[in-house]
This record gives sequence, structure tokens and C-alpha cells, in this order.
Amino acid sequence: MSGETTPDRSRPAGPVPAIEIGDLSIAFGSREVVRVEHLEIRDGEILGLAGESGSGKSMTALAILGLAPTVGATVRGTIRFQGQDLLDQTERRLREVRGRQIAMIFQSPVGSFNPVFRVGDVLVRSLLLHGAPNRREARSRAEDALRGVLLTPDLLERYPHQLSGGQAQRVAIALALALQSRVLLADEPTSALDVTVQAEILELIRSLRDERGMSVLFISHDLAVVAELCDRIAVMREGRIVEEGPADDVLRRPRHEYTRALVAAVPRVGRAGAES
Repeated sequence: MSGETTPDRSRPAGPVPAIEIGDLSIAFGSREVVRVEHLEIRDGEILGLAGESGSGKSMTALAILGLAPTVGATVRGTIRFQGQDLLDQTERRLREVRGRQIAMIFQSPVGSFNPVFRVGDVLVRSLLLHGAPNRREARSRAEDALRGVLLTPDLLERYPHQLSGGQAQRVAIALALALQSRVLLADEPTSALDVTVQAEILELIRSLRDERGMSVLFISHDLAVVAELCDRIAVMREGRIVEEGPADDVLRRPRHEYTRALVAAVPRVGRAGAES
């Protein structure tokens, strides 16, 4: 492909990355939709995975959680977390990892909750499943988690349809907070929200990293949002990482023609000095 560049894979010597992907292939039958030679989410960073809809971003996140096969995909390669290849783990082990160690929030937060259960039922059951000794302790942790995302504990009595989009997204983040997840996969978490609520959710995600050291994979087609939040950016096109590097470098000096087109489509990127 014309203009193809080799992604920047350099990283300073130090701790093992929170997530490290190598030679990842995701396919539906004979059609390969994702091919990632190397990608890592470093400890305590927010990595933005940017690209247009259908580029393979969400499938990559599902593969990390071991959920890609549930939608009919075949996954090969390595996805290392805490020194273990998640693709080699049993379903029982993956259930232990999901939520408790790697959490995921989605574009449609209300739709990710079971409509017949109250918010409190969802949080309490999840906490009991992942180690809370009893319902009283689980309830207390759930209340504390809601306060941590600036919601009041009375929301535990509501059903998902009684929440606004912003409240539902905060509840999803509260669950990751309550479970003390080490990695958060955020798949287009602000695209369905208005601008004011979007800014609040971005600030909340940033605070989770700053205060708790959580590593975040932030997936978005909106380069302006990615620029506002992320430390590094990986640009994905047609299932391939075409460019990767520090956010300022990618935005100010894009090397790949596709990245240049994305930057040019944003009148003003949300970082000082970075303009189209």
C-alpha cells in the first residue's frame, strides 16, 4: 500500500506491558478482518485505537477478552496479560479475568445491562462472583463505587431504562472500579453522549488512570476525542495498525496517508498546537 509505514514499536526498558499483542489474526471463515503484528497497552497509560467504523478496533478488544469466538471469529496469535497468553486459557480462567482484571465498557451503556435486573443486582452479583464475601459487603462496595464516579447510591434501586446515557456509562465504569480492574477496554464509550456528558466521562477515565494507575485502551473513530485523552495513538485501517506513536507525534507529524486524512478531517484537534 502506498504510504505504508512501520509502526513505532519502541518502548523504554521497564515493567512488562499491561497487555501485549503479537501476530494477532482474527478471521471469519477464510476472510481475515484483523492482522496486528504487535500492539501493547503499557502499564498506567491510555492508548487510543483510532480508525473508521469497520476497521477492526472492536474485534481486537473482543479478542482480548476472549469473546471474539462468541461472534463466530477464529483468533490466532498471542495476547499476553500478566505473563499469560489469554488465547491459551480455559473458559473458566477467562471468566476470572473478565471484569475482575480486564473490564470493558461499550458504546451503548444501557444496552449492556440486563433490563430485568436493577443496577444494584448487577453490581452486587458481579462482586459476589469475583470475591466479595457476602451481599452486605458487596452492597457496600457497590455504593462506594457509585460515589467514586459521582453518582448517589440510590441509583442501585433503578432499572437500566431509568438511567440516562451518562449515568449508565458511569455505572459501567463504577463496576470496573468496584472490581479493581487493572485494564479498562473502552469501546466508543462517548459517541452516544452529548458533548457535556462526553467531557465528564473522558475526565472520569483520565482520573482512573491518574489516581488508580489503570491502563486503558480507548477505542474511537473520533480523532479529536482520542487526541484529548490519550498518551499514545495506534491508527487502524482495514484491520492493520498503519501508524503508532506518542499522541502529539501522530497528530502533528502523521507519517501515513490515512492518518493524515484523519487529522485533516478534524478542524481543530484537542491538543495545544495540533491543527489540521
